[in-house]
Amino acid sequence: MTYDQLVAFLAVAGEGSFSAASARLHKSQPAVSKLVRNLEGELGVTLFDRREYRATLTDAGRLFQERAAAVIESTEALRSFGMRLSGKVEPIVRLAVEAVTPLGPIMHVFRGVQARYPLVRIELGTERLSGAADALREGRADLAVATRLGIDASEVEMAPFCDVRVLPVARFDHPVATCGTPIPPALLRAHAQIVLRDSATGSASPSLNVLEGGLRWSVTDVAAKREVILAGMGWGGLPEHVAAGALAAGELVRLQVPEFKADFMELFVMRRRDRPHGVVAQALWEALRRGGRGAGAPAPAGKARRRRRRG
Repeated sequence: MTYDQLVAFLAVAGEGSFSAASARLHKSQPAVSKLVRNLEGELGVTLFDRREYRATLTDAGRLFQERAAAVIESTEALRSFGMRLSGKVEPIVRLAVEAVTPLGPIMHVFRGVQARYPLVRIELGTERLSGAADALREGRADLAVATRLGIDASEVEMAPFCDVRVLPVARFDHPVATCGTPIPPALLRAHAQIVLRDSATGSASPSLNVLEGGLRWSVTDVAAKREVILAGMGWGGLPEHVAAGALAAGELVRLQVPEFKADFMELFVMRRRDRPHGVVAQALWEALRRGGRGAGAPAPAGKARRRRRRG
């Protein structure tokens, strides 16, 4: 029994097909199939039922999956420990963050890591919806700060980072802001809802607080979303820490939208269980686990300025 056989087995079990597992492992499908068949041959046990379109675990396969996952996790933990004992510092560490993540705590963590490891290059990528999970799964990120969208909890180690409150807002003179409450659902759908486009590469794109059947504009970052809403060209949900200043100034108003099912986005710091973690990645992981508490709250607002009318 080899490490590669266990990794191939777990990939097929997780993806549900040999073709998807081969894409995930960057191996040919025949190579993945051979690894799994050799494992079954050594064990004398059939791990997958191959009669259907999907590769389905047998009862023995489900039991073996639990043990195999524990072995891979222990192996990678031991490899990470060995890397830290050797004192070898990896040259690059990559962090993917969900677009609504407050960056203040992230910068505080980066500052501490930079002071300890000044020669390490840190790459920060902003993703949307399940994009951070995608980056972690595909190996484009060593760590992620993200929601659980697209996450298989058995494959990643997670710790709470912060909760971000999401507020539906519109410019003060937008029709949905001036019509009174409750806002007619037909009126909400008649005006563009500004939404973030998922940055994941998979075919299934999750949606969050998106009204079905309504006019929709999509953007690729929170800053653009805020500017479009401030320009009066639509309405949508913004993180409280992003909208706070414009709300206090009277430029934006909060809307009552019963269809908004998620008032908060729970963010977690996460890393894969089946990958070794170098010295700097471990330091970043530990700092992020401590650094996000209270991050989603807006800064105390000063005295609100008078509402500015825009032509």
